[in-house]
Amino acid sequence: MQPRLLAISGSLTGSVCQLVDDHLTIGRDKSNLFCLSDPVVSRKHCTIEHVNGRHVITDLDSRNGTFTNGIPIKRKEIEHGDTIRIGASEFVFLTHESETDDDSAIRITGETTLSALDTIQVEPAAALGVEVGRMARDLAALFRISNVINSIRDMALLQTELLRLISEVVPAGQAAVALLNDLDEDPYSISTWRRNPDPERQIEIPREMIRRAVWERSAIRANLTSSSGEMQSVLCLPLVAVERTIGVIYLASIEPATPFREDHIHFLDLVSRIAAVTLEGVLTLDALRSENLELREKLNLSSKLIGESRQIRQVDDFISRVARGDSTVLIRGESGTGKEVVARAIHQRGLRPDRPFVAINCAAIPEALFESELFGYEKGAFTGAVGVKKGKLETVEDGTLFLDEIGELPPTMQAKLLRVLQQKEFERIGGTRPIPFRARVLAATNKNLEQAIKSGDFRQDLYYRLNVVATSVPPLREHREDIPLLALYFSARYADKSNRPFKGISRPARALLMGYSWPGNVRELENAIEHAIVLGLTEELLPEDLPSGILEEQSASLPGGRYQDVLNRTKKEMILSSLREAEGNFPEAARLLGIHPKYLHRLVRNLNLKSELR
Repeated sequence: MQPRLLAISGSLTGSVCQLVDDHLTIGRDKSNLFCLSDPVVSRKHCTIEHVNGRHVITDLDSRNGTFTNGIPIKRKEIEHGDTIRIGASEFVFLTHESETDDDSAIRITGETTLSALDTIQVEPAAALGVEVGRMARDLAALFRISNVINSIRDMALLQTELLRLISEVVPAGQAAVALLNDLDEDPYSISTWRRNPDPERQIEIPREMIRRAVWERSAIRANLTSSSGEMQSVLCLPLVAVERTIGVIYLASIEPATPFREDHIHFLDLVSRIAAVTLEGVLTLDALRSENLELREKLNLSSKLIGESRQIRQVDDFISRVARGDSTVLIRGESGTGKEVVARAIHQRGLRPDRPFVAINCAAIPEALFESELFGYEKGAFTGAVGVKKGKLETVEDGTLFLDEIGELPPTMQAKLLRVLQQKEFERIGGTRPIPFRARVLAATNKNLEQAIKSGDFRQDLYYRLNVVATSVPPLREHREDIPLLALYFSARYADKSNRPFKGISRPARALLMGYSWPGNVRELENAIEHAIVLGLTEELLPEDLPSGILEEQSASLPGGRYQDVLNRTKKEMILSSLREAEGNFPEAARLLGIHPKYLHRLVRNLNLKSELR
């Protein structure tokens, strides 16, 4: 690996700079390879060079000095893992990949011989009679540790730096940070540090010390005789964070055994409390990132096309071709075919999947509120405007704006939307400052826009603005071969949501699903499966679990369908009789039957009574 400097604190935290031609210059001047915008850094502060197989750092008579491992230097040889402090910034010098010891050099053991474990309750510093010089040293070290560990977000590097900084104050030959979830289990993560690396020598951490330190939440000190017969003084402190004890810090003294003093333990107690909160924060952040990634993956399922038919493959190919561009796309198709799914897929596969996706149902927002919902308003723009409100055009930022049911857009709003698409800017209601519009626009409709243009319900110029690239989503009846795959997908999804076991769809139920006309398309199929999963009593989806409309339309295809035939004939006679009595008035016939008029229309459609009514 190319030698490099990793910034672990300061204005460039996280930045990496490699040696170029075995040479690296650092300073405030822009001509340096690593430029530090810090007034205490000299214009030409120091250099790092590769000389005769070694790396050497040289201070260039800087005003405030260069420090290596906390010591001011003029010229010094540096190695992998050494820290360099320049002004308010601190760096780690790296020459190879690994920053921690191999796991094979670590062993959690119960085979060591421990003297009587000594539980130490840490007293306040004033009661210890610590020398002023040591207190100043410890305070300076605490400031450095706090500054460094709070600027690192990589868990392995954070633990390694913590142990190295501790070793500058405490005479430890070996040290480790062990993180654990449960007191009865071994640590799931161990990071180690050794003053004199020895690949043939293992770090042995007594299991009993870890458990007792965590259980008593106190420092534990003991003398240890390892499996190899060596004697060491060992110390174990719990990492007590805000919500729980997340692990321990373990230290073994330099050989021959040197006992840890009270001031060492007091210093480590303070360090452990600072480090525990930081480590817990990094662990929580990592967990949140993992959860966020998992939720994003689940969210992306809503933009996944389910199906293997030729029609779905054509739609998928269209999405792949238009997603990487920025053109306006018009998505056409019947209600329930999945137009929003196509729009989300274009967004997810596009150039800005991490940016907002804002969907607006043009048919669902009252015309009087549409303008304020779309454009937002300034304070005092109208009665009730008590503050500034951002509209959808503003909250979408540079993401994707999806205008669903664009054919239902009020005529006055069509002209205003056209101006936004043409000028790429808009103003809030009551505002005077133009706001740039940078989002990609996707639109969807189930109406015949060409017919709407002829009837004067839709502007022709807006149609041309939206119809730059267009596609049609096929109705479910045109790709019936995808019904089994869609049904299984929805079944598994709702079974998981309902925490209900699911083994499959029975053969008669599959026959019903394949034979139904699906006027509501994929949305109706999804609702039917959810209905069956919620109301079903067995691990298999059965015909009787499906909505009555599917059963009524196909009663003849069911084994033993005599019951359904009789029931349907009775329904037909009652409906026809009521309509005759009401002289064809559907609301009146529904009142006589004691049902809702919409349900009556549905029964007429499902029982194929339209021809008889004529």
